[in-house]
Amino acid sequence: MTGLLEGFAVRCAGSTDPAHPLVVLVHGLGGASSAWSLVVPRLAADHRLLLLDLPGHGQAPPLPATSMTPRSLGDRLSRLARTRDEPVHLVGHSLGGWVALEAAAASADGAVADVTAFTPAGLWTTPRRRPPLLPTGQQFARWAGRLPPRVVTTPLGATLALAATSTAPRALPAQVVRDAVAAVAAASGYVAADTGIAAGAFTRGPEVRVPVTVVVGGRDRVLPPRFCRRETAPAHARWIEWPDCGHVPMWDHPAECARVVREQVDGADRG
Repeated sequence: MTGLLEGFAVRCAGSTDPAHPLVVLVHGLGGASSAWSLVVPRLAADHRLLLLDLPGHGQAPPLPATSMTPRSLGDRLSRLARTRDEPVHLVGHSLGGWVALEAAAASADGAVADVTAFTPAGLWTTPRRRPPLLPTGQQFARWAGRLPPRVVTTPLGATLALAATSTAPRALPAQVVRDAVAAVAAASGYVAADTGIAAGAFTRGPEVRVPVTVVVGGRDRVLPPRFCRRETAPAHARWIEWPDCGHVPMWDHPAECARVVREQVDGADRG
């Protein structure tokens, strides 16, 4: 960990060349910066990367529940962006995508250059509710975490653990499976962030003035199409659907994720 900024644990990766663009990567609910492990090597040579752990996730300590709404986290991310000497390119997944959009809406001063949001939460007209008898993702991960590691990373174990989030969990590297289960199980901010997600929606599309790309998964079981609506995104957003993709595109299509980030960053820099 490089340090704490605005409640986020921040780690640097990738290039150290100041001429290369600065990209900030924000994971989703119950995740950690390790969620980007298959994408980072594809961007590292010519991008400076800041990998964030949300408060109460990864190496970041928790915040009060009132500070764990997507809008509050977005305001914090906007302030973090202002600490840099240049506009930053925001890339977020799920909750992280919503937080990135909120940060862009709050950054009218040019601190944010653009946003790439992979399967973002918040783009709904009615929030998705978990059936009361269905275990949360964290409860399931804590159960799975009690199994021997060799069991969790078997094809059957990976399928049980990640079938809701990936279209091909059996193909994922064992370390990705272990990191994902461990991150969700240990996230002290999970409940507060989950509550914040369920309490609202992203409503600040008209306030986002920077370029935006939204990527949705045609086989997303966490946020299926009726919970990821194009009309709730910024009107100028580029909208991409990958038919054979689940809720975590960084696992199902890491090379394509890196390509989309490159296109977005290059386009914003040219603009």
